[in-house]
Amino acid sequence: MKKLFTNSYHGKTIHFFLSVLLLALPGCQSESLEIVAPYKIKLNVAAESNVPKVGQSVWVDLQLVTDSYYSETGYQLVFFQETGLGRLRQDTIPVPQKVGVPLPLGKSRWMFTPAAAGDCKVVLVAMQERGYTRPDTVRLNFQVKP
Repeated sequence: MKKLFTNSYHGKTIHFFLSVLLLALPGCQSESLEIVAPYKIKLNVAAESNVPKVGQSVWVDLQLVTDSYYSETGYQLVFFQETGLGRLRQDTIPVPQKVGVPLPLGKSRWMFTPAAAGDCKVVLVAMQERGYTRPDTVRLNFQVKP
C-alpha cells in the first residue's frame, strides 16, 4: 500500500493534493478578524475635587468625543480601581467594576464616592462595544481624607 501511494502517478497526485489541503486548512479556520477603524475616540474627564472625604461624593464630568460619523451610540465605559475603595454611579445606578456600561457620546455626569481614606486611583476606559476603535484610558488620582 505504501509503495503504491508514493511511487505511482495517482499516489503522487493524491499526496500533492493532501499537502495543499493541509497547508490551506489553517487559513480557513480563522473566523475572527481584527478590524480597527482609522478613527479614534477620546474620553475627557474633569473631577469636581481631587481631595474628597470618605463617603463624600464627587462629581466626575465625562465627555466622549470621536472624529467619526459612523456611530453616535454603542460606546461603553469600564471602571475599575488600581488602589483604594469606592463606588461609581450614574444618577442612582451603580456601576460594577470591570463591566462595560453604556456611555453616551458627548457629555455625561457620573458620581464617585470613596469608601476608604488614602490614595485612590480610579481607571476609566472608554471603548466601542464592537471593538472597532482603540479604547481610551484615563486615570484619576484622589487623595481621600478621613
